[in-house]
Amino acid sequence: MPVPMFNRSTVTYRFSPHFHPHVQHLLQTLIAESVGGLQGADTADPPLRRQLFSDREYQPTALAEGSPVAGLDFSSAGAYSAYNWELFFHVPLTIAIHLSKNGRFQDAQRWFHFVFDPTDDSDGPTPERFWKSAPLRTTVARSIEDLLRTVGDASDPGHAAVMTSIAAWQQNPFKPHLVAGHRPSAYMVHTVMAYLDNLIAWGDALFGQDSPETVAEAGQLYVLAANLLGPRPQQVPRRSSVLPQTYRSLRARLRTLDAQENALSYGDLTQTPSVEGPDGARQLDTLGLTSFCTPPNEKLLGYWDIVADRLFKLRNSLNLAGAFRRLPTFDPPIDPAMLARAATAGVDVAAVVSGVNQPAPLVRFGLLAAKAAELCQEVKSLGAALLSAIEKQDGEALAAMRAEHEVATLHLGETVKYAQWQEAIKSREALEMSQEIVRARYTYYQRLLGAADPPEFADAQALDAEGLERGDFASTEPTTSLVEVDVDIDDSPIPALLAEGRKIGKHESRELALLELSQLAQDTAAGADVLAGTLNAVPLFSIDVKPIGTGAGTTFGGPNLAAIVAASAAAYRGYAGRFDHEAGRAARVGGYARREQEWQFQSNAAAGELNQIAKQLRAAEIREFMAERELKNHAQQVVQAEDVERFLAGERPGGKTTTTAYYALMRREVRELYNRCYQLALETAQKAERALRNELGDPDLTFVAPRYLAGTEGLLAGEKLHLDVRRMELAYLDLNRREYELLKSVSLLQLAPLELVRLRATGRATFTIPEELFDLDTPGHYFRRIRSVSVSIPSITGPYTGVACTARLLRSHVRTSPALTNDRYAEATDGDDRFDHQLGATEAIVTSVGSNDSGLFETNLRDERLLPFEYRGAAGEWQLELASDPRPFDYNTITDVVLHVRYTAREGGEALRLAAAANLRGRVAAGAAAGSTRLLSVRHEFPSEWARFAAAPAGPGTAEDPRAALTFELRREHYPFLAGSGPSSLRAVDLVAQPADDGVDAVTIADRAVTTVGGETASAVLTKRADLGNLRYGTLAPVSSGSGWGPLPAPVGRLELFVDTALTDLLILLTWS
Repeated sequence: MPVPMFNRSTVTYRFSPHFHPHVQHLLQTLIAESVGGLQGADTADPPLRRQLFSDREYQPTALAEGSPVAGLDFSSAGAYSAYNWELFFHVPLTIAIHLSKNGRFQDAQRWFHFVFDPTDDSDGPTPERFWKSAPLRTTVARSIEDLLRTVGDASDPGHAAVMTSIAAWQQNPFKPHLVAGHRPSAYMVHTVMAYLDNLIAWGDALFGQDSPETVAEAGQLYVLAANLLGPRPQQVPRRSSVLPQTYRSLRARLRTLDAQENALSYGDLTQTPSVEGPDGARQLDTLGLTSFCTPPNEKLLGYWDIVADRLFKLRNSLNLAGAFRRLPTFDPPIDPAMLARAATAGVDVAAVVSGVNQPAPLVRFGLLAAKAAELCQEVKSLGAALLSAIEKQDGEALAAMRAEHEVATLHLGETVKYAQWQEAIKSREALEMSQEIVRARYTYYQRLLGAADPPEFADAQALDAEGLERGDFASTEPTTSLVEVDVDIDDSPIPALLAEGRKIGKHESRELALLELSQLAQDTAAGADVLAGTLNAVPLFSIDVKPIGTGAGTTFGGPNLAAIVAASAAAYRGYAGRFDHEAGRAARVGGYARREQEWQFQSNAAAGELNQIAKQLRAAEIREFMAERELKNHAQQVVQAEDVERFLAGERPGGKTTTTAYYALMRREVRELYNRCYQLALETAQKAERALRNELGDPDLTFVAPRYLAGTEGLLAGEKLHLDVRRMELAYLDLNRREYELLKSVSLLQLAPLELVRLRATGRATFTIPEELFDLDTPGHYFRRIRSVSVSIPSITGPYTGVACTARLLRSHVRTSPALTNDRYAEATDGDDRFDHQLGATEAIVTSVGSNDSGLFETNLRDERLLPFEYRGAAGEWQLELASDPRPFDYNTITDVVLHVRYTAREGGEALRLAAAANLRGRVAAGAAAGSTRLLSVRHEFPSEWARFAAAPAGPGTAEDPRAALTFELRREHYPFLAGSGPSSLRAVDLVAQPADDGVDAVTIADRAVTTVGGETASAVLTKRADLGNLRYGTLAPVSSGSGWGPLPAPVGRLELFVDTALTDLLILLTWS
């Protein structure tokens, strides 16, 4: 009975598929539903799971975790879990971060939402529904305190996993992904921080455009970031200041918490260092875990500060730099014709729109064009480097392919080489067999020739392989001697044969001679036969001797003669037969001789073949040696070719560095640098184009197109862009015509006297320089743009006390066309395309001395950087700001603020000049022109009258205590020359008073000293104005009935006012027409 190898009850199995079970499904999902469908596959409902075995195939006795299934594995021990992490987490997150860093924030957010989508408003549980990656959706974030409690509790189910993660962390402290693989909550924190970085960078990019729509959009992004962050973590204040600790102070308490630290089960993770080091020096004791606390995440806490800063700036009308500005209600309209031209040219409309209303560059066109040309050269250099990398990559790929093909060909030729070796072996064996056959033939002929014993053959020496390798091979093969064959040649007696040059033997010669004799005898016999036949024709002659009638008689005639001749013919035939016999015998003897000669020849031929075969055998042995060596050399060549292939592929230690993969990396890196440098060059060229438009004042100039990368690899983008940069430079030289250069000194006292009062009182003033102010000097000009601005502030200051005033241009506009819309000169309130309202960052200067101060160390109109306010509209809204508290000097000594505006203008023609003059006359007549308000300080303009007023007591206006009278004379010289012989009337009279007693809330100014019984006294009440520094402000408002002042006083003449409060000064603002 066999003994079982193990106890079945103690064996457990865990099935982990060593393959990816859903590759085909994921590929089909990618093809059918694109990237979005693929990224949602890991969180699909129902999930991608299938059983590995059916119930009939696998029936365990005790099932611990359910039937084995093949799903999307994300565990740290899974065979293919790394690919799932890359596919569903690392790849979309890496793409999102890369897009975010390259300014494509919306595309980055789309890829972020494949991992983390805080905008998901579905009905799923929170926060699981926000996580779109399966391993993060199921991860429960645990605090460090919770992890420490798990470490200290060995009975905790998660104790082993935490200890494993800590051990892996200690073994690989500089591999963050290894740590995060055991603690996915680190990936969650990283993802949220990357998402916040994208939101903040996106919001900053929109906020930096400083237009109403982009600022509102940026606000939504900041609000989303704030909602994602939630409330700021509460900072727990320290109970008392903690003294800095040193090793000396902590050493006494090292062993205090030994019991508690030992309970944390850290003994198996770290080893206590020895007291003495390897050099004998005494080492310091290690400080325990509880000697330190978990440090705060400063970067994470910094997000609350950044978002709070951005929201504060948005809600307080500050730009991204923190400067105050006012934005228009809507963005400037986009020219539809420009969009149509861009779409017709195949240009990306979004790229065109993104470049509209961008702020002007900070430097001049010349510098930007030069930098763009330099960057184009860099782009061309990188393009050449990219082309070189592509060519080298292709060359390396071709070399690698050739090496691969060479290896494959060599592997194919290995069989041929082996076959050639075997062929050489068989050829040698065939020659050895041929040698045996020839030896047998030689022996046969030798025995025919009468040899009694068979001949003996010598064996060849072994092949000298070493001599072949050394190159001094020498070999001597055994030879078989040849026997000379006797040649029996006789001259033929027959002339015809001799004439033909035939060589015959003696027996043949005798045979021929006998045959000739035989033939001669035959011919003689034939002639005799002919003669005998002829003689038969001779008649017979009879001779009878018959004397008695009887007797004897004889007959003789032709037949007798024929018989005689026939007998001779027979004799000759006998001779011919004899001769034939002798000739046959001679022929037979000649045949025997010839046969002997043939045998001797065949014997010699066999001997020659033996000698030849001996040489051939040696050659066959050499060829066999060569074939064997070629096979070995071929095998070595295969090894070397594979070594070369591995070297070219970089797989061999110390192999080639510049492999195909290296050049692919170089191509990718150079391509990235090329794209980044091209983008930088393109942005610089676009900035140069904007600078060109800004300096020339033509917004329709277009040179740079965003499609230079079109085509294979876009390697000529640098050349194309460089050509357009050169075209811009030539266009600048052709179109940079000189304009009028003028200087306008704008007095705040004349333009906006109330703002001068506000500046003295609060240190801040806001005023507008209208276009009509410039029309006073040069009507008919248009396209007035600032070149430089300086500020003068006449005042009384102490020694070495500067006048630090911030002059800020809030907004401006430029009349860009001399055309008149419906004969209207002024700007239409419902939008007027003749005017360009310039947006962008608020510009400002700060004065130091207050005397024609431009806020610069040196005002150089050829400075590489644009001067402050340069190319901004000369007409615009300004803000002046002085230090509020404490004040470096008495602001009441400021008599005026003068802006010295140096600007350029273009000639608009006679029609524009006449329209400007008519508009100016109309505004003067309406009292709305620049300078139509005159500020008079009674204390300074009328000192005598003020002295009498100050000496008289001021009462509430009763008979017992009347008001103090202030009487002075308004004269023609109190008004500007623009008023001609004098203004016809006053449009408004504003009063600003400073009571001697600051506790007085209101000042009453009446037209008489005592209030009448019926209360019909005309009066104006001056109350506190916070925007005027709590000065008392009021207006002499004309009314027809009821309370009020009544008719306004005449612009020239005696003006009498009755004041109920003692004043330090009274300011009167007269608006005349």
